[in-house]
Amino acid sequence: MRRDMDKMSSKAGYTLMELMIVVAIMGIVIISAPKMFTGAYRFISLATARAEIQKNSRGALANMNRDLRQAQASTIVVDCLAGQPPHSRITFTKYTATGATQSVSYYQKGKQLFMSQSGAAGKLAFDNLRYIAFAYPQTDDTNILSISVTFEKATYEGGTKALQLAVEKVRIMN
Repeated sequence: MRRDMDKMSSKAGYTLMELMIVVAIMGIVIISAPKMFTGAYRFISLATARAEIQKNSRGALANMNRDLRQAQASTIVVDCLAGQPPHSRITFTKYTATGATQSVSYYQKGKQLFMSQSGAAGKLAFDNLRYIAFAYPQTDDTNILSISVTFEKATYEGGTKALQLAVEKVRIMN
């Protein structure tokens, strides 16, 4: 009976070596956990910024594309506001649903894209704009216009995520 008790007491509990290994593993996990959480947060911030930028840029290009398709090719003027990047404003006359004409202007002002109709004060169309450029890709065809847009969004620790949407070519129908 005494031998059975000695065997049970020698097998019960943990050795010092096992405890040291567990403490070392827990230390590694505790030290690396903040880095993993920070990495996951950065990844989520970048993915969210990318999705938001894509949504804004697609919306901006769809609106401009729709309006430019209705423009009169002979009325298109590409220039810029004072202090803004070159080729960052486009002004044109387009046909409305009633057959009348209306003056439309898209332009960059700081980090915002504005749209103005019939000489009225511009209203904010999209925010977080880094750069927009209007150009004629073919000098012999004034019915094709290209638009290049770059949007940016703040992410983690003062960083930004920028996305340049591929140049979209618009065929002016009128």
